[in-house]
Amino acid sequence: MNENELNLKDKLRDFYEHKKKETFLIGGSILLILSILLVSIVKINSKEVLAFAKSRNAALEGETITSMVYSGAEEMQKGPSKTYGKVVYLTIDDGPSEYTDEIIKILNKNNVKATFFMINGNMQAYPEQVKNIVENGNTAGFHSVSHDIHKLYVSKTSAKEEFDTNQATFKKITGQTSKVIRLPFGSKPYTPRASYNALVDSGYKLWDWTLDTEDWRSTSSQIMENVKKYSSGSDNVVLLMHERKQTVEILDEMIKYLKSEGFEILPIKQSDEARNYWNGKLFSEEN
Repeated sequence: MNENELNLKDKLRDFYEHKKKETFLIGGSILLILSILLVSIVKINSKEVLAFAKSRNAALEGETITSMVYSGAEEMQKGPSKTYGKVVYLTIDDGPSEYTDEIIKILNKNNVKATFFMINGNMQAYPEQVKNIVENGNTAGFHSVSHDIHKLYVSKTSAKEEFDTNQATFKKITGQTSKVIRLPFGSKPYTPRASYNALVDSGYKLWDWTLDTEDWRSTSSQIMENVKKYSSGSDNVVLLMHERKQTVEILDEMIKYLKSEGFEILPIKQSDEARNYWNGKLFSEEN
């Protein structure tokens, strides 16, 4: 090997050694930069976590486990109104009437809906009030034609036929149908089994009540006392009223009282299961 070849070999070795060092230095620099960035991110996140923890601790200071659970439940149940698992169905019989529009105004003022059980002749006499009931989101139900137990049960199907007449009148006025009904004076003890079966077989959903305000014979103050007395200790109430002057006068106060007692005020929906003395659902703990 001559001198020129040796010199070339030495230069190549020096060149490779230099590149190796250079690559090592670049790689090390990259690793160093990445390490610095990682530490910075961790520090930033740690500060954010610490700040969040301090904020949460301050917010929770003084709260018990019970109150925290309750607060969580409140967040889950945010909506138009807060409820406590207590429900009252406002049901209004014997309309429509000259009082229907005023009742609806009071319901709307309090952001609640009710169920109106209507008599056939009154629907014919007050068709605009029938429309008003429906258009304002309330439930329209039926309360017979005759309102007379001596006529309702002359045959196995006579009660069913009266509600069919209600249905035809309602559809003529509104273009809609309803299957929610209430028998005059309740389903027991007057309704024969055959009449009840005929109604159920036709798809009607019969509702009785658990609290009678006795507004047909009471003053406004007596109505309020009845509501307070008979709703106490109850979590699920089907409340019976009628379209009477004294009922209209106390309705706003009644609604405010029921809300203050934790009741959610609901209308009966067409999809709701019937609740009456016959099917045993009226006082069921599940309802």
